[in-house]
Amino acid sequence: MRWSLRTVLGSLQLPVAGAGVALLAFVWWTAATMPPPPPGSDGFAHGLAGFFLLVFGVVGFVLLAGGLLIPPGPGYGVHFTRRQRWLFAYALVAPALAVGGFLATVVLSAGLGGLGGLAGSAVSLVALTAPLAVLVGVGWRGAQVAAARL
Repeated sequence: MRWSLRTVLGSLQLPVAGAGVALLAFVWWTAATMPPPPPGSDGFAHGLAGFFLLVFGVVGFVLLAGGLLIPPGPGYGVHFTRRQRWLFAYALVAPALAVGGFLATVVLSAGLGGLGGLAGSAVSLVALTAPLAVLVGVGWRGAQVAAARL
């Protein structure tokens, strides 16, 4: 049996996206069940744990968006349209844009003066639209499948 590159890569679509969902679920559960810092502490360990949870959450989200962006193999996987793939590509790039924008805002905040808060809000908006892009793409495909079956 001869395997093509498309078949091999297509077989990774759902496992990579599933690993991203599993990592996101782990981060969500850990953040929800994390106890508050002890009353006498400065909260450094709690904040450091929250930072690493944020990093793992971004990695899980990038795995999810990247997995959905992989074209499916023949006979299995989810076939998304070109426009849905554009949404997943945006969701894949948006965390990098948000981190770069945050760092640029921090570095340029002295020069921006009063516009630093506005730039930070724009960066937050980019970061918050990435999950929305994934939800819209998956929901759009789900609606197409449901309409085709009715």
